[in-house]
Amino acid sequence: METDSNNRFNGGGGLSAETEEGQWKLYEAYNELHGLAQEFSTPFDAPAVLVVGHQTDGKSALVEALMGFQFNHVGGGTKTRRPITLHMKFNPDCDTPLCHLLSESDPSIPQEKSLQEIQAYIEAENMRLEREPYQFSSKEIIIRIEYKYCPNLTIIDTPGLIAPAPARKNRALQTQARAVESLVRAKMQHKEFIILCLEDCSDWSNATTRRVVMQIDPELSRTVVVSTKLDTKIPQFARASDVEVFLSPPASTLDGFMLGDSPFFTSVPSGRVGSERESVYRSNDEFKQAVSLREMEDITALQEKLGRSLSEQEKSRIGVSSLKLFLEELLQKRYMDSVPLIIPLLEKEYRSTTRKLSEINLELGTLDEVKLKEKGRAFHDLFLTKLSLLLKGTVVAPPDKFGETLQDERVNGGAFIGTDGLQFPQ
Repeated sequence: METDSNNRFNGGGGLSAETEEGQWKLYEAYNELHGLAQEFSTPFDAPAVLVVGHQTDGKSALVEALMGFQFNHVGGGTKTRRPITLHMKFNPDCDTPLCHLLSESDPSIPQEKSLQEIQAYIEAENMRLEREPYQFSSKEIIIRIEYKYCPNLTIIDTPGLIAPAPARKNRALQTQARAVESLVRAKMQHKEFIILCLEDCSDWSNATTRRVVMQIDPELSRTVVVSTKLDTKIPQFARASDVEVFLSPPASTLDGFMLGDSPFFTSVPSGRVGSERESVYRSNDEFKQAVSLREMEDITALQEKLGRSLSEQEKSRIGVSSLKLFLEELLQKRYMDSVPLIIPLLEKEYRSTTRKLSEINLELGTLDEVKLKEKGRAFHDLFLTKLSLLLKGTVVAPPDKFGETLQDERVNGGAFIGTDGLQFPQ
């Protein structure tokens, strides 16, 4: 099971060396493209997997299981306060994870960090934001990882959605909930992102995370639904028929045509990796073995409840290994499909940048004191004109230079959103 899973995870299914090298180069190019899009706010983004779920749904734990090692700040309550982008690359020569953190000051120079340093940085950022008025940031923490157990995936882990009680005493938590949902909804607006929708429930009619996701993707056409913590749900079923409905919910229950045609079911064993006394696993290899063992135990427990063997189709939807294989193949296809769309955008950006650079070089070559004074006067007049228009109440002035867009204002200042996720009328 272990060897077979590793081959499936790492693209070792008989691909030639030339094909694998071509896939790696394509993946590297998309990684770089995603980083540049974040850095320069360009209109093109590479395909990626966006993880969406409520607090304690097991988002960060699932991401760690997909990667094959632990690094994140996990636990009860709000831990993730900034989206974390993980550019994962399979490298058979990396026996231990090789991590690079993209610097906030200079993203073009990745800084090599240990897992402990990455975890310390994330925890420090979460604690810093917890002390600030807004408490969340949409700016991504970008980490590049190479490891012999990593899939070729780009995953974005988002802050957990919050479902606060409606009482007035919970106003602070309600404000946090609106801020998180606004941030997550903004991320889901990117059409090229695959949404990994996590649900921690044993009844599919209880659409907690799907309620938010379907406001952006009504048909679930770019959404993969995952039921987490399967090991805790299996004992709750009293009859085999209940298990059947849970594993294969009616199409009307999920209200859409989700990616993969049916949900995935995963379990991640609890316990952290470390040398401390309370640590459960002494190494990431032990953690990875525990994930594989949990997967086999879940299949065995389901078969005992059903009183029959699971079909290959049913097994292909159970466990982290099945989800990992599906996502890797899906993302690879999205990469290929996006090439014809992205190349014209890159060419347009290149032509525009080349033209601007030529104009600047020409301008620098002909600068003198008279021209500089004339430019200063022109800018002065333009600024006063725009200021006058703003005072009169016009919207002519572009918000990217003179203020915030409506979306930025909602993210930074919060928006009045009802329980249905829609903004209250003005």
